[in-house]
Amino acid sequence: MTSPLRGKTKTSWVDPFLGNAAADLPTPQGIAERWWCAKPPVGNTHPGATLPFGMVSVCAYSGAYVTGYGQYAVSLSGDPPEILFDRHEALGLAHFQQSGTGRIRMYYNYFLTTPLGSEGLEGLGKRYLLENESATPGFYAGSFPEIECNFEVTCTKRTAIHTYRFAPGQKGKVAIDFTSGGLLIEEMGTYPNAAEAAFANGNTCHALVDIEGILYHAHIECITPISGSGFWKDGEAIDAPGGFKLDSETKSKETPFGIWFEAESPDEVMEIRLGFSLHDKERPTQAIELNRSRSAPEIAAKASGAWEKILSKIEVEGGSDTEREIFYTALYHATLKPGDFMDENPFSGEPGPFFFDLSTLWDLYNTQRPLLLTLWPELGADFVTFLKEVATREGSFPISYLMDNGPERFAKQATGLCHMILNDAHMRGIDGDWEGVLALLWKTSLSGKGRGGKFAEFARNQVVQPLSHTLDLAFANWCISQLAKRLGDQIIYDKSIPLSFHWRNAFDDSTGLLSEDSDYYEGEYWNYSFRFLHDMVGRINLAGGEERFIELLDLFFGFTEPAPGQTVHHFEGLNNEPDMESPYAYLFAGRHDRTAEIVRSVMKYQFTTGKGGLPGNDDSGGLSSWYVWSAVGLFPVTGIPIMLIGSPVFEKTTMNLLGGPFTIKALNQGPDNYYVQRAWLNGKPLDRCYLKLTEFAAEAELTLEMGPTPNGWASETRPPSFIS
Repeated sequence: MTSPLRGKTKTSWVDPFLGNAAADLPTPQGIAERWWCAKPPVGNTHPGATLPFGMVSVCAYSGAYVTGYGQYAVSLSGDPPEILFDRHEALGLAHFQQSGTGRIRMYYNYFLTTPLGSEGLEGLGKRYLLENESATPGFYAGSFPEIECNFEVTCTKRTAIHTYRFAPGQKGKVAIDFTSGGLLIEEMGTYPNAAEAAFANGNTCHALVDIEGILYHAHIECITPISGSGFWKDGEAIDAPGGFKLDSETKSKETPFGIWFEAESPDEVMEIRLGFSLHDKERPTQAIELNRSRSAPEIAAKASGAWEKILSKIEVEGGSDTEREIFYTALYHATLKPGDFMDENPFSGEPGPFFFDLSTLWDLYNTQRPLLLTLWPELGADFVTFLKEVATREGSFPISYLMDNGPERFAKQATGLCHMILNDAHMRGIDGDWEGVLALLWKTSLSGKGRGGKFAEFARNQVVQPLSHTLDLAFANWCISQLAKRLGDQIIYDKSIPLSFHWRNAFDDSTGLLSEDSDYYEGEYWNYSFRFLHDMVGRINLAGGEERFIELLDLFFGFTEPAPGQTVHHFEGLNNEPDMESPYAYLFAGRHDRTAEIVRSVMKYQFTTGKGGLPGNDDSGGLSSWYVWSAVGLFPVTGIPIMLIGSPVFEKTTMNLLGGPFTIKALNQGPDNYYVQRAWLNGKPLDRCYLKLTEFAAEAELTLEMGPTPNGWASETRPPSFIS
């Protein structure tokens, strides 16, 4: 399972270890010295094996915060994370991991699979040094030297494949724990509500485990010869000829239990395959049978091929090796989530699209979702269908969606995000039952269940707390109005469009910023003050005009010093999400040069290679998606039909859209040549810093001539505003 020579494939540029550890970034210089961290400077990614938008993942498990991999304790401030374990170690390999999240309560890591040394079952629960790790997309390997065992894991859509090689002369043994889950940190673990398992034969066990209200059907099979198998409970083998069922005593004490397999003879390689379904007890077996004729290396090669296809959606030329590695790893991280659980709806049992791991949409709606909708419109159509199903069943659109039966969480972060995403999807031509979607948006906002929620409060009072939600709701109502307008629903349009004007109520006219008196989430009022609105002309006028708006931005990003006694909360430098789009706010005031300076500074000082290569939580690819967009030289405005032009780092980028390529050429691009001098769209001069969404299309070409100093390009034009 060796990877190809680097540079021959897109996957060869990916480093799954990037962002696994605390940030180790280039020393910031210039304006970047003033940026701050609201959250721990660690990417919280993991190197485990999974497929693009994968349902199943598998990775070494230590029980550390936040993915279960690594050494860190809980950390919620902007300080470096505390160490939980003194060394890099693991208890085995677990399944289903989050990617790059923070504290979200749901940490998965189910069906812990542990190779056992000469101690046998007495080794359960012990932590072993983890060394010699390697990973490529869809494949992960390492060793536990203290028990002289090497492992390799890969996966398919519904299965995980484990291979274990033990020391010469040693008879291998592998155990699976049905009670594992969450993190080994107080109040962050999970335990099954119910569980039962039975052996179909010596090699094969079928299990059903209920964790957090989700039923996991599993087919677990040792496909290599064995001398024995059975159940264990609390670290000891037990007799359970009719199978094992979780009883009240075992549950009350949260007693660990599971199964074990022992190799037929010493030196035997052990291969364990686990199939999963949230819906059907036969489907895990079918998943195992589907790939029975394929060896583990063949399955890993197929997983690599799936990743190559995904990563080939964007092809870059030029740039440094470092920039290519950061870029393709970012694209890799951007396509890990959401998990595609097609036909696995655990609530309705009905076939069709279903997704988990929206952790949370606040982290994703303005970077990762436009990337998904742009490059994989068929998956975007599935996502629209999924959101409609959730809203129909639960009476509201989600802010997040995790593998449990408690959908309403993270309400403090944001609201109305699905309204923005769905309007964006419709503008991008995504297929869907749009009349049904519009009806649900309206029903869940200002009629039905929506009458008691934030939307109704906003309709009554024209303002809600926290004030960032006032911006959310004004924009969400504008998105409803625009979808209604395109679909010809005059009633919904007439009722929603007036509410879109009330974004002003969140601002302090005397400062041109959001009002200070509010409880802002993971940031300060400055960090939320430069979010994109559907009325940027009105927003800039409220600040006192373009010159004053630029002055505020310059203070925010650190170009100028605050006046004596003036409090300025600076840019978070992509350590967090509240202001991640704000570098592009200058474009609405004719200062493309400032955007270029900030975007290039962020990419230079806040991203690098290696385990410390990210400035903060990757948040299911939301952070990485920002890098992908910015590196190619474009930035989406979710819910608004434009694409902003930035400062590309590659000489040529080809985005393979449905129907054909969209090409971006950056002539004379380089580390010091990041200002656009001139631009052409399809050979015609372009003196504006944005594309209409209809221009961002197959067979189109954007050419940018870059230079070392600004020359006023696009200073006389502005992106459109949709109210003022």
